[in-house]
Amino acid sequence: MRRVSAIVPAAGLSSRFGGPNKLLEPFGETTVVGSVVACLDACGLPIVVVTGRDAALVAGAAHPARSVFNASYDEGLGTSIGAGVRSSEEADGYLIALGDMPGLRRDVVAALLDAFERASEGTILAPVYAAESNRPGHPVLFDASYRPALEALGGDEGAKGIVSRNRDRLVLVPVEGALPDIDRPDDLR
Repeated sequence: MRRVSAIVPAAGLSSRFGGPNKLLEPFGETTVVGSVVACLDACGLPIVVVTGRDAALVAGAAHPARSVFNASYDEGLGTSIGAGVRSSEEADGYLIALGDMPGLRRDVVAALLDAFERASEGTILAPVYAAESNRPGHPVLFDASYRPALEALGGDEGAKGIVSRNRDRLVLVPVEGALPDIDRPDDLR
């Protein structure tokens, strides 16, 4: 079985949320970020949660994941992905699962991991949710050959540029439902 490390960027400023750190908001029996970590943990993946704002509180909410602090978190998502990949173990692949998507489901992660077992080197895998069939969704699984590019990310774009430059290597995995992110308080309702 190919080894996959999960990277959870959870360092953002929550500026669109209007004050509180959205990652620490209650979600089910845990928090927004806690829900993401619980899903990945249930899938048996080693997890690195990248903290920034409210680092100690986010790290606590992300237990049992290993947390690392991104000193450049205010520069954007790309710096957090880079910090997470640099801090992770060497693996065959890196699953980037955003910390503000608490509806992440085990079946979606399992479908990506299953497809990764059969994928060729240099593949990028992304789910396509039935409710949003016009675009790739999250999380995104990168083959280890992208590690240097992921480590070098900066700014707020995340890994979109890597995906765009490698569209011919992108494999879409159909899944049911949708995966909304949490940007504003109304998104939690």
